[in-house]
Amino acid sequence: MTIQTNEIHILDQILLVDLSAIHLWTARKKLKAEMLEGKIPPADLASLGSMRVIDPERLKPFEKIKRQAIKAVEECGVKFLGGYAVSQDKIQEVVDHLEALKTQFYDLKSSFLPNYDRWVSDWVNQGWEKVEWREAIRSSATPKAEVDAGLQFGYAACRVAPDGDKHLSSTLGGQVRGLADQLFAETADTAERLLETGLATRGHVTQNTLNTVRKMNAKLKGLMFLSSEVKGLSDHIEATLAALPTSGVVNGVQYGAVVTLISSLSTEESIKRLIKHLNIANGSDEAVAPAVEVQLPVEPPAPQEPVVAVVEQAVEALAGQDAPVSEPVMAEIVPHASVAVDETVHALAEVAESPVAVLPEPVPEPEVAKPAEETEPEPLPQAAGFWF
Repeated sequence: MTIQTNEIHILDQILLVDLSAIHLWTARKKLKAEMLEGKIPPADLASLGSMRVIDPERLKPFEKIKRQAIKAVEECGVKFLGGYAVSQDKIQEVVDHLEALKTQFYDLKSSFLPNYDRWVSDWVNQGWEKVEWREAIRSSATPKAEVDAGLQFGYAACRVAPDGDKHLSSTLGGQVRGLADQLFAETADTAERLLETGLATRGHVTQNTLNTVRKMNAKLKGLMFLSSEVKGLSDHIEATLAALPTSGVVNGVQYGAVVTLISSLSTEESIKRLIKHLNIANGSDEAVAPAVEVQLPVEPPAPQEPVVAVVEQAVEALAGQDAPVSEPVMAEIVPHASVAVDETVHALAEVAESPVAVLPEPVPEPEVAKPAEETEPEPLPQAAGFWF
């Protein structure tokens, strides 16, 4: 199975953003048994079998910038091939944000490296209980050049295209098909975190919470080309948000609507159920109004074939009377019609449980026959399934 046309169309609308070139220096060294001297160091010095060689607070600004970079792409992109699939409509905005963070990162690094040796010394002289621990920190300190190489901010943005090999292109197609489900999984994760704050029992919702939902929907809206289901879900969320105030606390019936919405988005299964209901509702809204139901007689309607046979028999009978026959005319079935009935019609009416087709009376002479005197019409017999 090769990659499908719609999957190629999706690839044409996204770029892959890779953040794997953002590197942080951990400032940790492996903890050796001789460093312990029979006593476990405090948690702020050592943990999980490793020892810190500098105050971890000095590295937190770098960690914050990396988190901001990840957030910048996660707010409008979905995880894809080890990176993030970002809409081409949003890529410039993302790149501008990453460039600003990159500048901050290297400005911070420029102020960090000149102070590195002093900060290591401050950490050694922190006043640790055992002299051996201080010596272990001093001897384990990472050279400044290694720290310089370890602190890097890099990223890449590129197009993804299928290979000419059918097998390779089919594997890529499978990844593309999974983008919508991955988007739903990330949406559910965000909604679940909102519920974990106690939203369902709080009795009100703040604009901060609503802003999170708005960002969630902005991401869905930007990626709705992934599938019609994404678009339907985004439209539903947008309609719900549009009915809410943009300032102040939301409570009462509107609060209930928010809780219902977020709950329906909190798992992948509940999202799929919501989409199913939306599809049904949209289908009924767009459909043509159904025809009015009519109560038919209890007897099932007779098949139409006997009517054709009766008409054919009538034409043959008339043709054998050596009288000129006018061009056949379709008999019109009209309720309570007043018609002239001759012997042929009475014979046809005796066909058991069959609809009656009335043919025009043959004209023996070219003159137009005078209409018969108007008399009270005699009702014709009822055929099965039809009313005359």
